[in-house]
Amino acid sequence: MHTIDFIASTLAAQAAPTISGARELTRQEFVEWFVAIALIVIGISLVSRSRMWIIAMGGIVAHPLTPIVSGIYALLTGTMVVLAHNLWVPDVRVIVTILGWLAVCSGVLLLIVPEAYAFTLRNMPITPRLVALRGFVRLALGGVLFGYLLTQG
Repeated sequence: MHTIDFIASTLAAQAAPTISGARELTRQEFVEWFVAIALIVIGISLVSRSRMWIIAMGGIVAHPLTPIVSGIYALLTGTMVVLAHNLWVPDVRVIVTILGWLAVCSGVLLLIVPEAYAFTLRNMPITPRLVALRGFVRLALGGVLFGYLLTQG
């Protein structure tokens, strides 16, 4: 245990900010930045590579493990966000909390009713415009959150 403590403290010292006056992010700030960056990067990918996303989704939709793996991923990600950032505040940071809870709910739904996933995908036409729209929504949410974080620093 002593060795693990030494390694952890050494890594923490190396990762500490070297610029005078810099501060560490709080747990909530870390989650906010993580979600903002993820939304922006995934949004850009969805907008700029919508046809690639359609081809990729077409290849995995039929696999029976897709809703299970997606459900586990959504549940774990959402749970981590909710545990670290369950802030119901009257500003844009509430986006992070809402997205965390949406991920938890969709993860639970995918794990309990996996056939709903295939039904939804079979009955909803996936077009490049729809994929790009999903990307623009992510870009907008991520941009609003990113802008807020930049102005609050």
